[in-house]
Amino acid sequence: MTTMIEQELVLTAAKVEIAAGQREGGVKQPTVNIVAYTGGVMRVGGWGNIAINLAGLDCGGLIPLLVDHDTGLDNVLGKGEAAVQAGQLRVAGSIVGSTASARKVLDLARDGFPLQASVGVAPDETVRLAPGEKMEINGRTVVAPKGGLTVVTKGTLREVSVVTLGCDGRTSVAIAASRGVVDDDDVLAAERVRVAGIMKLTARHPEIAAKAVSNGWDAARTELEVLRTSRPTAPMAGGYRPAATTEVIEAALAFRMGMSKTAEKHFKSDVLQQAHDLGITHCLDLCRMALTLDGQEIPVGRDAMVKAALSTMSLPVALGDLASKNLLDAYSDAPATWRSFAAIRSVADFKTNTAIRPSFVGGLEQVAPGGELKHGTVKEWLASYQIDTYGKLLGIDRRDLINDDLGVFAEASAAMGKAAMRKLNDLVFGVLLANEGNFFSKANSNYIDGADSNLSTWSLSNAIKAMISQRDDEGNDLDIRPAVLLVPPALETTARSLLESEYIMAQVDLPTGNSLRNVVKLEVEPRLANAQKFGKQTSNAHWYLFASPAATAMVVAFLNGQQSPTIEFQGIEHDVNTLAAHWRVYHDFGAAMIDPRAAVRSKGIA
Repeated sequence: MTTMIEQELVLTAAKVEIAAGQREGGVKQPTVNIVAYTGGVMRVGGWGNIAINLAGLDCGGLIPLLVDHDTGLDNVLGKGEAAVQAGQLRVAGSIVGSTASARKVLDLARDGFPLQASVGVAPDETVRLAPGEKMEINGRTVVAPKGGLTVVTKGTLREVSVVTLGCDGRTSVAIAASRGVVDDDDVLAAERVRVAGIMKLTARHPEIAAKAVSNGWDAARTELEVLRTSRPTAPMAGGYRPAATTEVIEAALAFRMGMSKTAEKHFKSDVLQQAHDLGITHCLDLCRMALTLDGQEIPVGRDAMVKAALSTMSLPVALGDLASKNLLDAYSDAPATWRSFAAIRSVADFKTNTAIRPSFVGGLEQVAPGGELKHGTVKEWLASYQIDTYGKLLGIDRRDLINDDLGVFAEASAAMGKAAMRKLNDLVFGVLLANEGNFFSKANSNYIDGADSNLSTWSLSNAIKAMISQRDDEGNDLDIRPAVLLVPPALETTARSLLESEYIMAQVDLPTGNSLRNVVKLEVEPRLANAQKFGKQTSNAHWYLFASPAATAMVVAFLNGQQSPTIEFQGIEHDVNTLAAHWRVYHDFGAAMIDPRAAVRSKGIA
């Protein structure tokens, strides 16, 4: 389900008059019943993980039914009434068959096409949950996944749209389009009772609801289908079942690859149980399942079956999604010391972007009664940065599936995740070590050299003093406080002694104790001493002191705020001797030094 979370602009007219037309043949408009949102977490482009608290959703009155969220008159489908039932958002309404879009939807419904739904919501209040945080909404406990979760706690339902594919794949649209409903109050009332009974029985089975409404099932027939679907069944010949989803196939793939921990981390218990119950004994079983799920015949012969399976939507999607999870887990687990001192920015394109240094000259001035505010100037306190794209291909060929060997694919996706973070780390610290524009210099009062620049109680105290003492050109104190001590591996022991020792040996008649204990956070970065990669700018003796990310000593920017790599299915490569599927992995990022007053470098003596 694609949720439109951006603030919406609603235009209203003072008065709109529509002349009512005569219905032909006394036939009512087809009815429509929609499971618009099932109450869980969705992944929405531009917003990441989203959930809507239905208890705070204003969904009263008639709701417009649209096609693909297009508000044009030609895309009006009908109208309906929304209600929250069993932690789900459901809409019952009727279709106006006079628009081209409505006729197209009716034709798809008659052909049995599985339509889905999407809601348009204008948020009034939102709450941001950190990864792992929990919230009780919609009759369930929602746990924020990696990347956090935005919960719309209050909002207004603007419209509901019929779509072909949405983020909440469990939504459904059931249309009584295969038969006319005569203009008779008793028949119409009976139809409403029938549909209401179906919706009650299928609260957890929206796909059955769609089939039951459109095929004219009664409550008894619907209940029988629900019981059949819910009943456990034994694996079929060959160790597979035809009734599985892409998510179940993905979990089964994870088990087959030996990635049980990944599966348990990302999938719900019911999906894990279904994947386990499949009884998969070979990758070819999953190829059969993918073909069955896509409604295709299973070819004779392993090569033909693998070729057909890689050409479906289900198997490449399952493999790509699993590779993405594996890659992102490895990416997230890789160290990134720069996060403790660099500010993160989101950019909309690859053009040069501009950042203002937080310590730009000029403070607030007292304004006399009736006086004018004076203009501040930031011209000389701007820094520029831009991003670029980095990527690679990840592939699998038919031999891996035929040989039941997907271990290399799993290892490659994890290795690519680590490599993506390494590339980002290399860029960030390459920028830091390059010292472009003489960022660390005596002129900026943020560079220490000479005999007293080796890491010690004295030199660290001087660096802290230098940062705290930073002033603008008008002599105003900037109130910058140190937060992170960054050192190469050779200085880790010395740094820990300075920051973690309870006592420091002192001269006679001086107070005992360690005034530097835990005053800043320690980060150890091997790239500071990697001369083979970064050249003469590296050293085993130099070290850095940074303020917090908010002080913006450095910026690391990502396209549209996407802080992790993206995996997309590239396609199938056919030739005489091989058949391979490829996924492209790419990441858009950049880095730049911004405010020299929020950082200090001490050269040290190697």
